[in-house]
Amino acid sequence: MTIAFLSLFFGLITGPYTVELAVTGPVQRVEILMDGKDVQTLQAPPWKARVDFGKDLQPHEIVARALDAMGHEVARAQEWANLPHSLTKVDVVLEEAKLGPPKVARIVWKDLKGEQPGARLLLFDGVPVALDTDGRAVLPPHDLKSIHVLSAEVDFPSGRGTRQEIAYGGEYGSEVSTELTAVPVRARQGKLPPAGKLGGWLTSGGRPLSVAAVEEGPAQLYVVRSPGTFNALWNLGKPNEEKKKLRAENEWSYLTLASKDSVRLVFPFSKRFAGSGEEEEGDLTDLFTISTDYYTRDRGFPLLLVTAAKEVGPGRGSRLRFADAVAVAGLEATRENRRRAVLLVLSPEEKDQSRYDPATVRRYLAALRVPLVVWCLGEPEPGSAAASWGNVEVLKNEKDLERAFRALREDLSSQRIVMVDGRLLPQSIALSPKAAGVELVGVNP
Repeated sequence: MTIAFLSLFFGLITGPYTVELAVTGPVQRVEILMDGKDVQTLQAPPWKARVDFGKDLQPHEIVARALDAMGHEVARAQEWANLPHSLTKVDVVLEEAKLGPPKVARIVWKDLKGEQPGARLLLFDGVPVALDTDGRAVLPPHDLKSIHVLSAEVDFPSGRGTRQEIAYGGEYGSEVSTELTAVPVRARQGKLPPAGKLGGWLTSGGRPLSVAAVEEGPAQLYVVRSPGTFNALWNLGKPNEEKKKLRAENEWSYLTLASKDSVRLVFPFSKRFAGSGEEEEGDLTDLFTISTDYYTRDRGFPLLLVTAAKEVGPGRGSRLRFADAVAVAGLEATRENRRRAVLLVLSPEEKDQSRYDPATVRRYLAALRVPLVVWCLGEPEPGSAAASWGNVEVLKNEKDLERAFRALREDLSSQRIVMVDGRLLPQSIALSPKAAGVELVGVNP
């Protein structure tokens, strides 16, 4: 007996949504659960239901249970809504040794678009190991008394990429955990203890979680940028021509992120395709363009804002959708288990035509544990997009810009990613009383 979801849960989903299942074998009924609660029971084919995801935008776990005539579960399928789904699947396969820990690991992948990787990387406990042409690597000597984490990264020439982590050893023994959830945290003072001393610091539903690793790694900043950013940024404080020339020469080059930290732009206007009409349910992420990585070591961050991908602009009839783009940016920021934040940069006068309102999007990013920062380059005008976001940093001059950027950089640099065992809803994870001096990142909407 088998059960599988036919519905795709890509994009951002709220309200009624069609859930369709493929069921084989003598199944008496199918129960559909959302976040552990029964929401629908299907008694016969077609195995299809309209499930209400509610008005609020939140991550959800969807489980379908196939039951026999006695009410026993005979098959189960699981899906996730409003969490990342990748077109590329990457796994790390350990080749077992007859005695002792595994000596060889191999990266395997499948891409639905048929694209071949341009780069592959395998990290053993944070240290790169050499891969041969078949994606195999000889692991350094190690034992099974401690937990070890293998991280595989595959990048494609088109700019897409994906990552997978597995853990083994320690409390896992020779078993492999391929389901890990990244939790961004921050130590209020001092440094975060190593993974081995974080047992019981994090919980989900009151259950203590096992910590596989603590990672720092490069950070990724997602930026939603107003089309009016160029003029608003250059005119901060209404500088005279001499100041404007000086600024162009120094390019704000001292305002940079760490050398390996990257910036991705999410453009706040949706595409329209011939005959597509309005968006179908759940496809919001497909309507926004996301850039490849930019690095501030190549130019100062303010100059990057006004020069990167200038050729990408709203087409005729496009709607500016800042809140929707921020929601997409938050979803993307959780895809690669990296230190993260979303920055929205607005000019004072532009309007927003989003499906979701700013309060809903703030709650969504808080549930995802993604920090959100909103800048307005000048005093927001009544009724503008900037005025609707509430807690906005108003930047009126270069000193304001420098102060805001340094605070953003500090927020990114202070984060650490704790990898816990199991795939969990991010909003279900909490700190226990043991976690003194530690805070979860991005929890306040």
